[in-house]
Amino acid sequence: MAHYVSAAPLWAVIVFIPVFLYSVFFITRTARQAALNAGLAQHQARNIRFGIFGFSVLYLLYASMLALNGVLDVNALPPRALVWAGIPLMVILFAIIGNLPLYKRLLQSIPLEALIRVHIFRVVGVFFLILLSYRVLPARFGLFAGLGDIITALFAYPVARMASRQQRGWKLAVYLWNIFGIMDIIDLLTVAVLTGSGGNLREMAIFPFVWFPVFAPATILFLHAAVFRKLGQQAAGDHNRRP
Repeated sequence: MAHYVSAAPLWAVIVFIPVFLYSVFFITRTARQAALNAGLAQHQARNIRFGIFGFSVLYLLYASMLALNGVLDVNALPPRALVWAGIPLMVILFAIIGNLPLYKRLLQSIPLEALIRVHIFRVVGVFFLILLSYRVLPARFGLFAGLGDIITALFAYPVARMASRQQRGWKLAVYLWNIFGIMDIIDLLTVAVLTGSGGNLREMAIFPFVWFPVFAPATILFLHAAVFRKLGQQAAGDHNRRP
């Protein structure tokens, strides 16, 4: 089993696990606030939050078992981590969760700035740079993955503040930031698919860093899609209020 554990230093593996889990918990705070804004009771909002977190943990455990048993450590195109977990999660989020009446109600209630600010969790992408520094990831992948996540996270707060205050140019800033965040994920997915899960990208197929490809792309793209849907809701509302 140890063969399917990261070649990174033990400290990096130990620190990564709680940091990644906290980033997931951080996302659920936004869902809880949306539920409260929608008029749901405290216990209902709490159940939504812990329901999302519980599902996420179970999904990560599922992917971890696959990784620890070597199921994903196969040089295949597309990578098995995406086929067995990353793509199914994307289907669950976009085809099922995104069409639920409850999700639409929560989206209607959450402020745009909260949907942007939640992307601060992407600072966890610093682990790509850590893996790169220990030469267990290829330079282009590690550098672009780490910097893309960090840049998106660092600009999340100022862009959210612009949107909250509706400062001049805020819509352009939101669109540019959102598109950058999406293109960063698409670029990394393209590299991963073309490279496969073997060789230099083996870290993305074994525990614990397999959590990145099986969970992050689908979740991040879903959150970026929520920003666009919220912008659409606001535009429709502005149109309806015009005399």
